[in-house]
Amino acid sequence: MTVFLLFLAAIAALLLAAFCAGAETGFLSVSRERILHLSRAGGRKAKLVHAALSDMSRTLTTLLIGNNLAGVVFSSASAALAIELIGGSRFGRAAWSFVSALVVLYVSEFLPKMLCAARPLHFCLGMARQYRALAALLKPLVTLLLAVTNLFVPRKDPKYSVTAKDLMRILRDRKDGVCISDFESALIGRILVCRAKGRFITSEELVDAVRDAD
Repeated sequence: MTVFLLFLAAIAALLLAAFCAGAETGFLSVSRERILHLSRAGGRKAKLVHAALSDMSRTLTTLLIGNNLAGVVFSSASAALAIELIGGSRFGRAAWSFVSALVVLYVSEFLPKMLCAARPLHFCLGMARQYRALAALLKPLVTLLLAVTNLFVPRKDPKYSVTAKDLMRILRDRKDGVCISDFESALIGRILVCRAKGRFITSEELVDAVRDAD
């Protein structure tokens, strides 16, 4: 019975570590524009993913804590299993440790990260509800660690940046009649210049400006 429970604990820890590693890669690789579009279309899972992407500091902290807790549980369960099954054999314990390390490396690191990097949108949407449950479970610990971290890390004023791809997506949404946020509307007004406010520059003026600069 003890061996069975230890085996279940080790398997559960491996699955949790794989989930955290895959979710981290998925959240960092997924297209924010695609998630935002699906969220506006009413997708519940997309809204959960969008909420996670909106606070990446908390998201990454949650996944980091989950991964480390899973690693501790697996190491403890694996060591106890080695004692129960192998006993005092030094060679057996060394072989067990080597095999366990390979299993952890492949099952809970390499495989989930490769899968989520190949299809980030598919796996992010699939793991959205599970991540929400994990975030709710670890919320007190995550909040405490972030509060302690903020005491040592200086806070910076948020700087909003937008790429050409982001701008084109906003313009397409506006053209298609999609309701855009006040922030996006103000962003367009700050970046783009109305044609009526523009001024035509002749080639002669351009040449003169270059000469003056020299």
